[in-house]
Amino acid sequence: MSWFGQKSSRATRTPRAAEIGDTMSLGGWMRRTLGNRNVQLRLLMCLAAVVAMLIVVEGWKPPQTWRIGDRPAEGLSDPATAANGRLVEPGGTIDAGTLVRIEQIHADRQFSSADLLVRGITVVVLLVVLLTLNGIWLVRSRPALVCHAGRLGVYLVTVVLTVAVGRLLSADPWRAEIIPLLVTVVVFAIAWDQVVAILTALTLSLLLTISTVVEIGHFVVLLSVSVSAILPLTRVSSRSTLIKVGFWSGVVFVLVDWGSLAITSSESAGVLIDSVGLWPLLRGFLWCLVAGYLVAGSLPFIESLFGVVTDISLLEMGDASHPLLQELVQRAPGTYNHSIVVGTIGEAAADRIGANGLLVRVAAYFHDIGKMLKPEYFIENTTAETAGRHEQLAPAMSTLIIIGHVKDGVELARQHNLPQALIDFIEQHHGTTLVEYFYEEARRQAGDEPDYPTDPVESSFRYPGPRPRTRESGVMMLADAVESASRTLAEPTPKSLESLVHRVMLRRLLDGQFEESGLTLSDLHVIEESLTKSMIGIFHGRVTYPEQRTASA
Repeated sequence: MSWFGQKSSRATRTPRAAEIGDTMSLGGWMRRTLGNRNVQLRLLMCLAAVVAMLIVVEGWKPPQTWRIGDRPAEGLSDPATAANGRLVEPGGTIDAGTLVRIEQIHADRQFSSADLLVRGITVVVLLVVLLTLNGIWLVRSRPALVCHAGRLGVYLVTVVLTVAVGRLLSADPWRAEIIPLLVTVVVFAIAWDQVVAILTALTLSLLLTISTVVEIGHFVVLLSVSVSAILPLTRVSSRSTLIKVGFWSGVVFVLVDWGSLAITSSESAGVLIDSVGLWPLLRGFLWCLVAGYLVAGSLPFIESLFGVVTDISLLEMGDASHPLLQELVQRAPGTYNHSIVVGTIGEAAADRIGANGLLVRVAAYFHDIGKMLKPEYFIENTTAETAGRHEQLAPAMSTLIIIGHVKDGVELARQHNLPQALIDFIEQHHGTTLVEYFYEEARRQAGDEPDYPTDPVESSFRYPGPRPRTRESGVMMLADAVESASRTLAEPTPKSLESLVHRVMLRRLLDGQFEESGLTLSDLHVIEESLTKSMIGIFHGRVTYPEQRTASA
């Protein structure tokens, strides 16, 4: 016998060591990972995307790359004419009639099976490499996108459809492949973030280029225009923002396309700006504007499909005429006023740390809507007739009622089709904090009454969570707690308010409520300063005016 239990024999240690070694090896990790059904599903989705993309780009045969307005430097020959017969002279311009003949020649070309097979394999390898590089980055940096089969499916289908529609629109006279490309990357920037959108823009620009004109200049134009549309989209505060993005993307298209043409052409730049060369530039500018208008018009559908909420929707939901807010102000006026104050001080604190203050303010308006179902059990709504409701209940029952407003709020939010982003605030604004008043009351009763059934369990008096998972929800937790606690101060002086804010923040920090929020200690310090300043402003003093003297005096 060993001091720490049954001593293992050599026979049991050897298989155990082999099992540990297999777990830590690359082969063992791959077997565990590939044995996971969710991983298998996502790998099948990626494989299906590769096959679909191969079909969409017709990767087994070379594309016809000439377009109307192109100027072949060495000219083009016609195999059906004499040996020196030419379709286009060197430096000449391809017109519509010439393009029809070029397409006929391309369609009549015969390719051996070996050539088609080699090209198809090459395109498959390219697609796999692109998918692998994108997948590795997404798994490491954006796991929420890859680990959710639904989001990954939407992403892959959107990419394949973009290339398919882009190829259809790339033919003359439209040459509008920039429209689906811009729409997709702008939607991804709104739905996820700018980095995902830029990575997608790089992939789509490359795929559209190799499946259409196969020109490095065209790739540069597509990528430059896409990035210029993504960079301004840190916030979508209005639909006009998207129209402006389309306009400036069009400007970038004109400049980069003209610059690319000037560099690759043997003619001088001044000769390039003629009626033939100017039209493609103006057409590209027009398509960029069209893309901006398309995204602006379909914004509600985009938000519903991707589960995101833009500043435009937040401003609409923050209107006091919203049915839920109207019902809240009628049923629980004290809670409504509390929510307005929380939104005001929370927005200021969020803006100070660079978070989304508008999201915090609008979420604060709805965070306590669950209280309207039992308003008389919450202190801010009690009157002389409804006071003392909790005195007739056991502390455990009172706690259930208090905690229940979170679940009730989530149900009301879903009934009124509030976005998931706001529902998350309702679920997380109390985290897993302790309902201290009723917990201490239960402990007091347990100590005073010998026949009390059992000592209170702390976990029974805690909110179910989850804890705040974003910086914004962490800010609102603090704003909510500070505003509520400030109502308990008999004399809300600046010093007492500063001490209160610090005490509330420190208690939440030590309780581990911010561990998943992404808030740093520096952020918490800035939030504390902002909340203190806001609370001092709310409880500002007034000069005491002397009573009016009578006229006779």
